[in-house]
Amino acid sequence: MKVKLLLIGILFINQLLGQELSIASWNLKDFGKSRDDTEIKLIAQELRNADIVAIQEVVAKHPGGVQAVARLANQLNRMGANWDYAYTDPTGDISPHKKERYAFLWKTSKANIIKRVQLIKELDQAVCREPAIAEFMIKDHKIAILNYHACTHNKSYPEREEIQSITQWLNKSNLVNVIWCGDMNLKIDDIAFESAFEIGYSSVLNGQKTSLKMKCIEGDYLSRAEDNVLYKLSTVDYIEGVVQDYISKGDCNDVTWQRNSYSDHLPVLLKLAL
Repeated sequence: MKVKLLLIGILFINQLLGQELSIASWNLKDFGKSRDDTEIKLIAQELRNADIVAIQEVVAKHPGGVQAVARLANQLNRMGANWDYAYTDPTGDISPHKKERYAFLWKTSKANIIKRVQLIKELDQAVCREPAIAEFMIKDHKIAILNYHACTHNKSYPEREEIQSITQWLNKSNLVNVIWCGDMNLKIDDIAFESAFEIGYSSVLNGQKTSLKMKCIEGDYLSRAEDNVLYKLSTVDYIEGVVQDYISKGDCNDVTWQRNSYSDHLPVLLKLAL
């Protein structure tokens, strides 16, 4: 009887306090067939505690990118939770070598996808690689995740103009609880983001560096602050956001192999209260 009352009390407290949702955004450099099983496992270990994962830079020029996403999902399934995944068609780009896919992975116990993951074709002419949109139902809340990877310093599609075009599209949409994540190739204090802030978006990071140098020199291995997550929430609350820095502190020898085995970018994590 006491055990039963204790369980009821725990359930009541959980309902009273609500639940948390963890979302990870990660540019997994050239994520495709070159990743061996050990590297897939290392990446999965960094992502296992997230509930939803948005990945940029999945290889699109051969099936190895899609296969790598499936392998990652299978590895995550071996780590104590059931995961599902989806990926987009290849993005548009003048050069076939720059085309990519976006991928989403999620714990089925925490989230249900409610619409087919797709590229935002309305932005095809305004951006180099059009972003992807995925809509999830988490408890009684809809959450839309926009996944984006800017082309680096492309003269035909400057990052600043791309950010402004995406902001305009989001402002016209009827999406609620929007998470805009990815590799922006711009610092968050750039003028490009002012219009997003004006319509109610906030940023998870404020200048924290997320990309890795080729080598670590005297303990300095971080390069640029161009990955980020922006959010605009209506029925859920923001708790916190961090850079998941898995580089072993004080050991420069780890940076080069981790940069090659994981990515030249670190993941960005945010937590929401449902």
